[in-house]
Formats: sequence, C-alpha cells, structure tokens
Amino acid sequence: MSTVKIFLATLDGKPCTGDKIGMKKPPRRKKTVRYTVPLLLLGAVILLIILGNDFSIPPMDDTYIHLVYGRSLFSSAPLCFNDAEPSSGFTSPLWLLPSALASLAGTALAPVAVMVFSLLAAGAALFMLPPFTGILLLMTGPFFFHASSGMETALSCLAVIAVWRCVRDGTGIMVSSFILAGAFLVRPELAILGIPLVVSMKKRTPGNIIRLAVPSVIIGLLWMFWNIHSMGLPLPSTFYAKNPVSWLTSAHTGLPGLLKGLLITSPLLLFAVVVSVTKLLRSRGERRPEVSMALIPLLLFAVSICLQPNSFFQMRYYVPALTAGVLATGHWLRGLRRWRLNTFILAFSMLPGLIIFAGRRADASCDVYSIDVRPAQYISGVASPTQTVAAADIGAVKWITDMEILDLDGLVTAERIPRYGIEGWQWISDRSDYLLAFPEQYSGLISEAGDSLEFLIGFGSDRNVICGEDSVALWRIN
Repeated sequence: MSTVKIFLATLDGKPCTGDKIGMKKPPRRKKTVRYTVPLLLLGAVILLIILGNDFSIPPMDDTYIHLVYGRSLFSSAPLCFNDAEPSSGFTSPLWLLPSALASLAGTALAPVAVMVFSLLAAGAALFMLPPFTGILLLMTGPFFFHASSGMETALSCLAVIAVWRCVRDGTGIMVSSFILAGAFLVRPELAILGIPLVVSMKKRTPGNIIRLAVPSVIIGLLWMFWNIHSMGLPLPSTFYAKNPVSWLTSAHTGLPGLLKGLLITSPLLLFAVVVSVTKLLRSRGERRPEVSMALIPLLLFAVSICLQPNSFFQMRYYVPALTAGVLATGHWLRGLRRWRLNTFILAFSMLPGLIIFAGRRADASCDVYSIDVRPAQYISGVASPTQTVAAADIGAVKWITDMEILDLDGLVTAERIPRYGIEGWQWISDRSDYLLAFPEQYSGLISEAGDSLEFLIGFGSDRNVICGEDSVALWRIN
C-alpha cells in the first residue's frame, strides 16, 4: 500500500514525507534535482568558452567600472574613480563587494574572478527555484547572456526571486524589509518591488509599511547624500550621463526592437507571461499574494521601459523583468494538468533564442576586447600613469592603465554630464594628454579640436554588439 502511495505522490508532483506514508526518511531526489539546473548552467558556460577557443574572454565593459570602485575600497580614497576625487558612477553599491574581492586577484585575473562571482549569483538564483522553473530561466537567452557577464545583472535576478518568495510565502516584515533593501542596493530601480510587498501584507497598517521601508529609506538617503556630495545630483550620475533612446521611434534599440527580438528568440514566452499574469490577477480566494505576484513582472517591465530602452541583444535592464515573467509562468504552469509537457514545449521553443544569445555573448566579449581592452593595453605602453586621457568607455582604460580619466560621457566627470553648461573641447584639451573616442559618435568634438589632435592608432571590431560603434581611435593632444 505504501508503494502505491509513493507512486501516486510522485505522479502528482507533491513531496513525499515520512509522516504521510510511513517512511522513516524523506527521499532525497528533489534535493539532488535542485543541483542539476545550476550544474547545467556551469556546463553551458564552460562549453561556450571552449567553443570560443579563447580562455581569456573578458567580461562586459561596465564590469571594469565596478572593479575600479571596488579596488578603491582598499585605498585611502574609497568610492573615488580618480585619485581623491569622489564620484557616483556606479549603479550597484552591493556589487562593489564582490568587485572589491575580485580586485585582490590583480589586474589580469580580477575580471575572471568577478565573472565567477556573477556565475555564482546566477547559480544561486537557479538553485532557489523549483527545477522546472529553473529550466525555463536557464533557457531564457538574456539571463544566460548575463550569467557570466561580470555585471550585477545575475545578482539582481537573485534579488527578484527572493522578493517573489517573500510575497508567495508571506515572509515576515523584518526579513522582507532587509531583502527589499538588498534589492535596492543591487539596482536602485528594484525599490519598486516594495509595492507588491506592501500589497501582500496581511495587516497593511502604517506601522508595518514604515517597518518595511525603513532600511531602504536609510540606505537611499545615505546614497543620495553621497551623490550630492560627489556630483551635486541626487541620483547616481549614470541616470544623467547617457542620452536616452526614444523607445517609441527607435526600431532597433527601443520598444519595437525589444518586442521584435523577443518574438523571434522566444516566440511563446511573451504569450506565457501575459497569460500567467492575467491568471494571477483573476485568481479566486485570497487574492493578495496572487495580485502581488502579478505586480512584480508588470512593475519591473514598466520601470525598465521607462528608464532604459536598451539594445535588445544586451538587455541588461530587462533581465530582472524577464526573470519575474518566468517566475509567473512557472507558477501558472504548475496549475495545469500536463504541466511537465507544457513546460517542456515552452523550454524547447526558447532553444533558438538561447543559441543566439550564447553566440552574442561570445561576440560581445570579442567586441569589448577589441574596443576597450586592446586600446587600454596600448595606452599603458605609450603613456605615463601620471597623465590624463579623455575617454568615452572609461572602465578598462582606468583599470589597466590607472591613469587619470576625464570622462567624455560624464559618469565620473560632472562637467561633462549632458546638462546646462556642459564643458567643450577647450576645457578638455586644457586637462588631458590623450583622447580616446569613437570617431562617429564624437565627430563634432573631433572637428572642433582640429589641428590640436595628433592621430596615433585606431582599433576596429568585427563584432559590433556592445560598444555602439565598430572602431575607436587614439589621439595625442598637442
């Protein structure tokens, strides 16, 4: 009789416990399966490196910025990109901690170390999920792209999963408040997840809402004071330094390009997310947890579109929203009669997208190496560490050369933030010895410089994925 009960419990997908079926010990099958999906991710990343025939694949470009700030935590001038010059060019305070640890490995090995930390965060995210939902997340191309990118993206997915579980399981306010604060420290826009946490409260009193918000408010005020002290602006300089892309009119980098790319690489995922969110909103019985769970992907997609309609094949800002969509989909599929079969069909439909994004991941590393790393290595051989280089992509240049940086985009140079009174070429030439810039993007600045520039060398990339332009040039400023 107990054998029949075990068999039926297995078919039903419910855990078998000794109390229910007279066993002394619960089976360990589910614990073993939980490790399978993270190990699949590790195997896929190793396979990608082997097929790329390059064991020195660099991380994404912005990873070097966090490495520089992380290294500064062990110096006498913490959170200074340039020596003793405070700035707010980092988007993830929490990601500075693994970046700081990685920086101890040295100039050459630190990028590899921070990519390993990124992979660990992605593996932890998969481990926290039920195996079949973990498979869906693993098959999501943008998640795989950023699983080893070296940026904080995988950690932000882990934060989204943690908040989802707080909402689903009715976790206490004290634990939820610190998880929300951690999510906020991973990426500031994740503070919006406080809304579904509030909606899911059983006792939504002003006191409970304040208890939930206090850690995040304290951290937010400290961060705001630092931003004002360093750059004179309340938000990190990253919110001001990049010119926004029109998400309605740009067919390649805006919302149309995003929807087109998702439909090509994951034809059933968008449909599944829409259906699952709708089902959660229409659920019967106790509605607060279900409505809160539906709000998580809705709010994350909304804030991603508003803040940064990013390039589809990078999608750094959309991966947390896609993760939330996968969570809602996995929750919905578990309620279907043939949920394993439906999960398999959905996962199989995402295979083309996974292959495409895997190829783009290798291409992106080659692009960063060609446009960011090689120029930095060249500059370190011809320039002195005491000199200053005016540059567009600043991370690798600072990390490899340790020269003073004048940031053309304004991330760490307040005078170059695109706002009223932006400083022009004369101001740049008075303070710089070299110019490293994209010829097309900064054609106006180069034209204004005229004869004061002496061309030294150009670098090209045949895989224009990340850096925005397929060439960069170095000039000496006379």
